[in-house]
Order: sequence, then structure tokens, then C-alpha cells
Amino acid sequence: MPTKQEADQYAADVVEHFDAFVHWAIAHWPNPHTPLVADDFSAGRREISVLLGTRLDAAEDGTSTPRSDAGAMSPSESSDPSAQYVNVNPAPWP
Repeated sequence: MPTKQEADQYAADVVEHFDAFVHWAIAHWPNPHTPLVADDFSAGRREISVLLGTRLDAAEDGTSTPRSDAGAMSPSESSDPSAQYVNVNPAPWP
């Protein structure tokens, strides 16, 4: 389990890499008629802040935030942890 200092360093590295990606994407955008601006990446920046905030802090606490993948169930949610497919669709009305 990472320490607080390691988690903070990881978060700083992620933000630094994202900023480098934004600068690269803006500089190499192939369509000069509709150029990219830094504000185009605001949604990605918000998502990263959520990941680095709640999920990274939850990992430090030993708790985990469930993923919101559609149709995906963790092994603890299914009755058979070794099952690869769990049918979640209700049977049709008779």
C-alpha cells in the first residue's frame, strides 16, 4: 500500500504527464481551421482530479470505490466468484 508521500508524488506525475499531453496535442493538431485550446481538455482534467482525489485516497484508507462499468460485476457481487458470465437480465414475462 502506498504511503501518503508516494500517492502525492504519483498524483503530481499524472498531472505533469497530462499537461505534457495537452501541450503536445495542441502543438500537433492537424486541423488549422479549428485549433485546439487548453479548455478543450477540461473534462479530462476533471476526470483525472476525481481519480486522483477519491479513488487514490480510498486506496490509502484500504477501501475501494466500485467501478461503474455497465454490466460488469465484481466477483464479490456474483454468487459464484469463478463465473465469467453472470446473467443479469430478467426472464421474460410468461
